[in-house]
Amino acid sequence: MASDSGVRKFLPYAGKWTAATLSSYDTDVVPEPSLRLDLQKFWENQLIFPYSVDNLVHAFGGPKPSDKSRNSKVLSIFPVYKPCVPRVFISEPYNFSYIKAPNRVFRSAPSLNDQYLGWLDRVQRDKADIWQACGIYDLIQLSRTGLKYQQEMIIAALHFFESSTNTFHFECGMMTPTLLDVAAITGLSPLGDTYDPCKASDTIKFDFRNKSYSKYIVENRKTSDEVSDEEHIAFLTLWLSQYVFCTQSLQVAKKFIPMAIQLHECQQFNFARLILGCLYESMRDACEHLKRTGDGSTFLGAGPFWLLQLWLTATFHAELDLFLPEPYYEESRTRRVEGTRLARMVPRERGLGYDVAFQQYFNTFLSLKKFKPSFAPFVDRPLGPSWFTHRFPSPPEFEMVTNSIWNAYLMPTVLSCRIGLTSGDFGLVGYFPNLVSRQFGLTQILPKSIYLEEREVCLGKHGMTEPQFHSFLNHFNQPSYELTPFDFAPSHACTREFFTWWSRHYEGRLVDKTALLTAISNGFDSSILNKIKSKLNARGSKSKAGSSDSSKPLPPPSKVELQIASRKRPHSTETPSVSKKQKPVPATCSSAPDKVLI
Repeated sequence: MASDSGVRKFLPYAGKWTAATLSSYDTDVVPEPSLRLDLQKFWENQLIFPYSVDNLVHAFGGPKPSDKSRNSKVLSIFPVYKPCVPRVFISEPYNFSYIKAPNRVFRSAPSLNDQYLGWLDRVQRDKADIWQACGIYDLIQLSRTGLKYQQEMIIAALHFFESSTNTFHFECGMMTPTLLDVAAITGLSPLGDTYDPCKASDTIKFDFRNKSYSKYIVENRKTSDEVSDEEHIAFLTLWLSQYVFCTQSLQVAKKFIPMAIQLHECQQFNFARLILGCLYESMRDACEHLKRTGDGSTFLGAGPFWLLQLWLTATFHAELDLFLPEPYYEESRTRRVEGTRLARMVPRERGLGYDVAFQQYFNTFLSLKKFKPSFAPFVDRPLGPSWFTHRFPSPPEFEMVTNSIWNAYLMPTVLSCRIGLTSGDFGLVGYFPNLVSRQFGLTQILPKSIYLEEREVCLGKHGMTEPQFHSFLNHFNQPSYELTPFDFAPSHACTREFFTWWSRHYEGRLVDKTALLTAISNGFDSSILNKIKSKLNARGSKSKAGSSDSSKPLPPPSKVELQIASRKRPHSTETPSVSKKQKPVPATCSSAPDKVLI
């Protein structure tokens, strides 16, 4: 694979077609890889492999699933594991009282103040070289932007989230924040070992009394000329609590001290994978709460949702009608990572009520019918650290690092979301870039699930024990796939078989859109009625016992029957056959051993 081995490898083409051969296919739709039996096992082990249309080389996103990974047992849990079905697929009444002002679902969102900025400036003066060395400098600078959450946007997106694959289920296909997105937005490398809080050294002792952010800063910010090791660790602990992992308690958490010590000592661990894993886990938790809000329940969403908002902004900025205000043009021009610009973007139409805003965002996500090149905003990688912007495949002097980085981007595996030292902190979530190949400029094929049985499905900290944590982590992090680089032109196409499979999955589960939108509209009416009902109940509890004029609570809103659309198609455990209407002109691969020279 690497040039330093002195071996030049050849990759067989998975298809060689012409535009004329594909004339019966829709735009951006191609056949699945060749059915040549001698090549099946080869493609089952490759993260990318080539094909061409009119001699222009593109790449399929692998690995190609085997019969073992697409049997009936696997397909019964993939791509929608029943306990993790997206809220938008569930035929139950909606109730949106939990997002009505003044309630803030994401009140743990990072907040900016002069106290923090003053401390940041002081610590940066002495410790910026450490931040640069461990790769967190740009992420710390991102905390200066004062990112404002668009609460209704985030909640609307979460209605489409499926938490066993950790992907959003849109009509155009699966999509999700990936390690490539994390690198572009934050400048964090996808390389490094899994974070282990037990690896923090005990040479520096640090503790604190006041947990509230403001009192903590007063307690730990010093006035001496030099920033001590203890003060640096104190600052990092605050930053991790308030600006990175966004604790639900709105307080500094002691569980971040070991991580702060490791960052202070430049111990290299995979910060990007940890943040993404924690975001997936936070989204899973929030989605579980969303499914329980039909009765008027409220909840608080905590975790690194700033990353989700920045990803939504980057990916759907046109569809969401977001723009960059003029005062930030210069800052954007000189930015080092994409997150700086994304954090400043705002909705063009502001001042909308929470109900109108939510419905606009929801309709946007419901209307994502076709994957667009703009949905893969970081494929060209024009901005970021040098390791991020290196071309792929890279020159020989950068090949080893670049290949390792792309292997990390594209390898289906699990990510740890463990931060603390307690038994309840052990958790793993699935990372499946092969389900969203188009986000990397690769052509989407029928995807493979690494979960072959229900007991293998990783759902964060949900019932995860320490032995399971280590066993699953070791099992899924085995180097089971190969990455053989070659030159290819980006493509956001998918195969016809994937398109048919996904269309049947999505249309077969999505509630009829008219009924769905009616239910959502009624859900806002339910919010108002439930608020009136709770006030009347409170009034009644204060009245004298047995009073005959006590007001009766209003009856609950009538339940809207959500019928499944009549276009629902039967499910099948096999790849659906192409309809007669769509039957293609035969697309054949040359039987000659056509290959790409590496």
